[in-house]
Amino acid sequence: MCDTLGVLHESNALFGKNSDRSPNEAQVTELYPAQIYDGGEVACTYRLIPQAKETLSVLLSRPVWMWGAEIGVNEAGVAIGNEAVFTKGKYGAPSLTGMDLLRLGLERAESAERAVNVIIELLETYGQG
Repeated sequence: MCDTLGVLHESNALFGKNSDRSPNEAQVTELYPAQIYDGGEVACTYRLIPQAKETLSVLLSRPVWMWGAEIGVNEAGVAIGNEAVFTKGKYGAPSLTGMDLLRLGLERAESAERAVNVIIELLETYGQG
């Protein structure tokens, strides 16, 4: 499991997270610029979903093989990090990964509250898996 730290003080915030992935798995840090789209779909890790009309600029850290990210921040200052939860439930068909949801939340939300709502809406529509 990862370790995550968050500190709030007046108008400042500090957010940090480590990765518990294999040390042999390449991880990249990439900056994606804000974009405007004319519709279409976005290819997440395991499935396609409708592309948002506009996305915010995001700085992401992610495994090279995955579309989503472990940690990131967008141009509005929203930061999100993932945490693993190991369950024994039955797995459904491949869908959006937790890391996909993290990236989509950052790309589509100008506030932390909106990011939570984006992720909930995507979970209700497409599920996770």
